[in-house]
Amino acid sequence: MTKIIKTGIALTLFPLMMQASEYVVKNGALSVDATIAKIEKIIDAKKGLGVFTIIDHKKGADKVGLALDDTKVILFGNPKMGTKLMQKDPLTALDLPIRVLVYSENGTTKIVYRDPQTWSKNFKLEGSKMVGKMTKALDAITTKASQE
Repeated sequence: MTKIIKTGIALTLFPLMMQASEYVVKNGALSVDATIAKIEKIIDAKKGLGVFTIIDHKKGADKVGLALDDTKVILFGNPKMGTKLMQKDPLTALDLPIRVLVYSENGTTKIVYRDPQTWSKNFKLEGSKMVGKMTKALDAITTKASQE
């Protein structure tokens, strides 16, 4: 393959690779409700973390007579850490608190969240150690929640 063709392919695929890496997707071993409950339990056990709310999209769909598989979003965070991030860049509030989507697809529970390393690039958070801590915490919480 010529260098021009390889470069063209790379430039075409790069946006797709970037988009694919924005979200972290894990398969869960439990139902949507059990996974959400497990995430809540994990968060409640961690100092400084708290659940802000849970959005039940299926319940909303049911109210308007539309079908939707179990789909819930849990919003949680650490107000101390979140406040420090918002002090660095108020626009960070658009992505805080953290959101984890848990939904059912073809009988499989999916756990999805936006990678903090990716979304933080949209804000003035260069060199923030908190983003790394957030990334590790999200990975640990969702990995534990994905298991029986």
